[in-house]
Amino acid sequence: MRRTLAVAAIVALGLAASPAAATATPVRSWPSYVLGPHADQVTPKRAEARGTVSHAGSLVHPHGRPTTLTTIAGRTPASVVLDFGQDIAGTPYLDISQVSGTATLNLVTGEAREFLRRPAATTLAAPAATGAQQVTVASATGLEVGNTITLGAQTRTIVGFDAATRIVDLDRPLEQDVAAATAVTTAPGAPASDESRGLAGVGGPDNLQVTAPGRVAAGFHGGFRFILLTLTTPGTVQVSGLGVDFQAYRATARDYRGWFLSSDEQLNRMWYAGAYTLQLNMKPAGLNGLPDARIYDGAKRDRSIWTGDLLVQGPTIINTLGDVGADYLRSSLDALFATQRADGALPGSPDFAKRTSPAGSPLFYSNNYSGYGARAAIDYFRYTGDREYILGLLPNLRRELAYNATFLTADNLVASNDRDYWQATQTGAVTKYSIDYYILLREMAWLERTVGSATDAAGYDATADAIKTAVNAKLWNPTLGAYGQSTDHPDVLVEDANALALQYGFVPAGRRAGVLRALKTLWTPYGAILGPGLQDPTGHTIEPFGNGMETAGRFAVDDVDGALALMRRTWGPMVDPGNPLYTGGLWEFKNSSGGVNRPTASLAHGWAASPTVQLTQQILGVQPVGAGYTTWTIQPRPGRVAWAQGVVPTRHGDISARWTSGNHRFNLHVSTPGNTSGTVAVPAGKRSIVLVDGRPVRPRITEGYAQLSLRGGRHTITVQR
Repeated sequence: MRRTLAVAAIVALGLAASPAAATATPVRSWPSYVLGPHADQVTPKRAEARGTVSHAGSLVHPHGRPTTLTTIAGRTPASVVLDFGQDIAGTPYLDISQVSGTATLNLVTGEAREFLRRPAATTLAAPAATGAQQVTVASATGLEVGNTITLGAQTRTIVGFDAATRIVDLDRPLEQDVAAATAVTTAPGAPASDESRGLAGVGGPDNLQVTAPGRVAAGFHGGFRFILLTLTTPGTVQVSGLGVDFQAYRATARDYRGWFLSSDEQLNRMWYAGAYTLQLNMKPAGLNGLPDARIYDGAKRDRSIWTGDLLVQGPTIINTLGDVGADYLRSSLDALFATQRADGALPGSPDFAKRTSPAGSPLFYSNNYSGYGARAAIDYFRYTGDREYILGLLPNLRRELAYNATFLTADNLVASNDRDYWQATQTGAVTKYSIDYYILLREMAWLERTVGSATDAAGYDATADAIKTAVNAKLWNPTLGAYGQSTDHPDVLVEDANALALQYGFVPAGRRAGVLRALKTLWTPYGAILGPGLQDPTGHTIEPFGNGMETAGRFAVDDVDGALALMRRTWGPMVDPGNPLYTGGLWEFKNSSGGVNRPTASLAHGWAASPTVQLTQQILGVQPVGAGYTTWTIQPRPGRVAWAQGVVPTRHGDISARWTSGNHRFNLHVSTPGNTSGTVAVPAGKRSIVLVDGRPVRPRITEGYAQLSLRGGRHTITVQR
């Protein structure tokens, strides 16, 4: 893919490119939405102190006076919370200007401020009598001098404790007896890491021994917005500087090969948050002892390649970063296919468990995820046109398809006691698994017709047709007005299966409105739930992965307003800088109240980035048809959006599009590589006047869109409705 527009030219294209832009909602130029750091060393934006700390603000705005932390035995340890304003990744460092004796600085990182400290939640190990100033607790985890401690109805301050004996010293005597096993809580708690070191292989708390002035580096931390720095030993330390060596993929506007801009500020934020999420997920070659580049599922956790995530990450990373993104995806696929089993199965993650090696070991998590891995490889070819690479993988893909075929029943449905992506096993012939296998068959048929066997392609299509017929005959529930979960649970409404049914043409036109209504019964103010009985007990109540399937399904049947409404519920709070959980990235999941309910929740997670892909493909309207965009389709779905514009990189050159909609008029300007061709579809009715490059045409009108076949080049399409 070559870049045909310099950044300056792209910026100039911005708002001035559209005559209607001056009257549209004011927005910023697209580079101003880019979230990557401007330099390899990142410094905090805000500081907040606790205990005896002077000049904490010097860590944000150095002015010659170092930040001084002083901890006195028996008093609150000196600490500073540093806020970087959004998620970053890398190695924190401290510049020490002075230290008294030997000091220990504890450093923990966190994506969410609320999990930087972990309150104790324990019980009394022995009864405590009236007048006692010492109590023994069952666990010392979460204790810190200076915190309040509540024992039943009495609240005191911790002035000391022994972690080995679990004896806690109180600031004043108890006024009444407290029985053994009484609940004990503390606030705000002790420093705690939100990282899962056993999964990620990195992170956790750093205890830095400081003996002399100079630079002290912590370990690598994969995704965090906050640092909590605590002087845990008595003494004084002066810190003249603190920063982070950024060690994900740092992309400035000059590194973007694709971009998006619209009249809608919130949608713009979503697009760039998805792009930045992927950059945080990118592990550069050589980092953490691994020579290859990889796309991890999350910045912080699990820091593993996951096939389900790649379905979203692949198109996102290529649409935003072009060749760089393609290289990362290909390297990740190499790691995946290197661990393929002899029976054809692909692991859900090729590098999940990292307890003994940075490379991890494969986790054969789900039969459905095995199929996702094959689809991710086909996506790579669709977006890049890398024929040599896909031909090398074709035997592996055929073996994987044969493995998935073993779960097809005589009724042409897929029965597999599988966990899929939400970690709860479904039984019987499952609607979603059947549709997923149908999708894989169609993808393989496209691939075989392009680079392989037309005979095999015809066979795959025939099997796919039989599955579609069986799903409609045996899994449709007229009472639900939608497809049931499975033959074992035909009365359970699920989001994902019905969303995919809409996206992939399973739902006859007369049933679509009913399915859309049924899906809307699963909506909450914070997004859609998966469906009754499918919630993960660890908190996966609202899945951006599943919600992305629903928005894609709604776009596919031209319910643009519904798709954008669900986007706003699900992703809108994530891109609000005023949200306490804001990271600049998109979150793995939400709980039923719209937040997260555990410290290890990933707040920069690849499978949540579907708005970036869908805004490019559905609102801007650009999608590949032939491998590497040799052929393409451009079909904007404006809904209530006033205008949009952007660029999509391809191996043949950039595809750019910009459109305006309003006052019964639709204008589209496209520029596509000269050696390509495709279809342009614009909103129109049977009485609309359609002009192509100023000349009236009589296009075919299908489902509210005028269909035009065009060769590559510059074209202007105008519709007067």
